[in-house]
Amino acid sequence: MKKISIITHRDMNEVNGSTARPRWQVEALEKHGFHDFQLVDKFDETKLNDVSDTLIHAHQFSARLLDDQKYIIDIHGLEHEQSSNLSHEYPVYSWKKFAFMAKSSYYKKVESKLFQKAVHLICSGEDILDRVKKIQNCTLVRNSVFLNNYLPTKCSTLQIALVGPFIPGTINFDGIHIIKKVIQELPEIQFVFIGKTDESFRSRLDYSNTKFLGIVDNYNEILRSCSVLFSPYPENARYLGSKNKFLEAAACQMPVVTTSSGAIDFRNDLLLIGDTTKELTDLIRSMKDENERNDLGKKLRTEIEQNYNADIEVKKIIKLCTNFFYSLNFIYTRKQNSKRNQHYKSDEYFYK
Repeated sequence: MKKISIITHRDMNEVNGSTARPRWQVEALEKHGFHDFQLVDKFDETKLNDVSDTLIHAHQFSARLLDDQKYIIDIHGLEHEQSSNLSHEYPVYSWKKFAFMAKSSYYKKVESKLFQKAVHLICSGEDILDRVKKIQNCTLVRNSVFLNNYLPTKCSTLQIALVGPFIPGTINFDGIHIIKKVIQELPEIQFVFIGKTDESFRSRLDYSNTKFLGIVDNYNEILRSCSVLFSPYPENARYLGSKNKFLEAAACQMPVVTTSSGAIDFRNDLLLIGDTTKELTDLIRSMKDENERNDLGKKLRTEIEQNYNADIEVKKIIKLCTNFFYSLNFIYTRKQNSKRNQHYKSDEYFYK
């Protein structure tokens, strides 16, 4: 039986921000010789027996079904903050405002209960860590990428990438109004949309300078066929940690144009930040200079190598899981041969 269970309520066949974090963690653990774990996706009541008698690394709300098991929670973002911010976008008489307020209240209670019960919290960003560190002990493990999986952009002209999915209920979809205005202001520049896209989204952005590719198999190559990432985020994105698409674009030496809330948990001096249509339009225009794009792109790739490197961040997870597994006496509560336990020190036991 495996000693660590990594669980998520998401379907790992889906490609989005929620699955990207457990995906790179699993890949990094295996790459670094840590094989004594199992990944359990689509986690629900029917899979509780699959994780019994293991230390559980639970992503987001997947820990809500656990009772007596010991678990570490991996926080991608603060759901109650996101819902609260969304409620501010509607007038006081709107039913949507009350719905988001009720949702925020529910999430706050659930998050508080789960965080207090956890043996430790893993936070994907500094802003999240600052909000929860008074509740429970925390470790910062940033969203990360494998640098070798990404080559520098091969695009010598100004071509803008936007990465989805762009479907109702997602933060990407919420940015449609400002995206539309920017596209209208820059008819000479091509905007390429990558990822699943809702028909209503496509129809509202049907211009001669827009291109919709949908879900692609060769994502890394498609991304680097553009030269700049444009990703405006609404205010409710503030407590979501560093954005995976930023890291991917930066690894490809592509400058990133975003809003203030999108820039959270990333070096702001390396991002192009604007909050109005004019600011964002001017920033994109400024990237017509290929030399300027290349200079900024090289700095971004260096930042990824130093601070958002999966090979570095995964070592924090290995250390946490190793320490907690032994400190919580999992080995002695499981009916295993005691002689076998004496043969391994903690690091050897997990790396064998």
